[in-house]
Amino acid sequence: MTARRLCVLGATGSIGGAALDVAKLRGDIVSVLVGDKNAAAMQKLCLEFRPQLAIMRDAQAAEKLHSALSAEGISVDGGEEAVRLSVGECCTVIAGIAGAGGLPPVLEAARRGRRILLANKESLAFAGELLMRIARENGAEVLPIDSEHAALFDLLEGRRGFAKLWLTASGGALRDMPESRLCDATPEQALAHPTWKMGRKITVDSATMMNKVLEIMEASVLFGAPPDKIGAVLHPQSIVHAFAEEADGVLAAQMSHPDMRRPIARMLSYPDESPFRSSRPNWKTLSSLSFSEPSLSRYPCLSLAAAAMRLGGAAAAALSAANEIAVERFLNGEIKFTDIARLNSRALEKCAHCSSPTLDDLRAADEYARVCAGGE
Repeated sequence: MTARRLCVLGATGSIGGAALDVAKLRGDIVSVLVGDKNAAAMQKLCLEFRPQLAIMRDAQAAEKLHSALSAEGISVDGGEEAVRLSVGECCTVIAGIAGAGGLPPVLEAARRGRRILLANKESLAFAGELLMRIARENGAEVLPIDSEHAALFDLLEGRRGFAKLWLTASGGALRDMPESRLCDATPEQALAHPTWKMGRKITVDSATMMNKVLEIMEASVLFGAPPDKIGAVLHPQSIVHAFAEEADGVLAAQMSHPDMRRPIARMLSYPDESPFRSSRPNWKTLSSLSFSEPSLSRYPCLSLAAAAMRLGGAAAAALSAANEIAVERFLNGEIKFTDIARLNSRALEKCAHCSSPTLDDLRAADEYARVCAGGE
């Protein structure tokens, strides 16, 4: 097993924590840690992992961290440009920063030909065509570590093709709330996910199923699947992570307990065997697994994936950006839970469409969609 030099983007978040657990297990070298505003949490990680460099996106947090680590021999930097360049000479980048803010360092890692373990759904939803082209041109690897796409990666390895791909969805924290009460759902209720421990934005995305919208667009880029070849299935137990349907009717499933460390260890070790061993599903409980078609009246965002993919161009970037603002406004108590889907749909309708968008086109769509979702 080859140890890797790691740059962990989003080190203080749930993905970062899981990645660092795996790094300890594998004996990887944690060279760079990147966080946002939580200087105290970053200080603890720095004292444990002793990186060469720690970066905070927030300038004030960077100053606090610099003062706290002044006697530790660990370099500290801050700001968006420092985050973009954080990939440096590390051979492997864990991309765990949520939102469009995670795209610049991922693109930089692709330009430098790195192995990118991608948990940032927005990078592929926002600029998938651009990212994959840069990766191909520079010999970079893009490997998925979110549970559904890592499962599809496993299922499709060695297969010549597929008839349809299915991503499973837990349904989020509000899946059992009567639809008539969704408009009054509070941020606290939407954040109380019954299965996964995740960041605030992705947990709300799970409740609206915008996470599945982003994942469908991501799967289209990663696996070359058109919109009508990717579907979503409601599966509350979160044991089956994906299905691959073959042309002859065979349906292959990937099952494991919900634990982000497993796909991270898998992709860090790929193509070698992973050293991580998760608890095995209990055969006695598998009979209780359930699957159903998600209701579009409960999850209206789910219809936006096919619409954005049909429009192409910068539509996915606009949708992703609008959702970031809408979720932020909901968490701040400015809008109702049901307004998230409305604002996302409005931004998609209003965005300008262009073929083969440049990064400037994508940024323009991002900025315009944020304005659309930020006002009534």
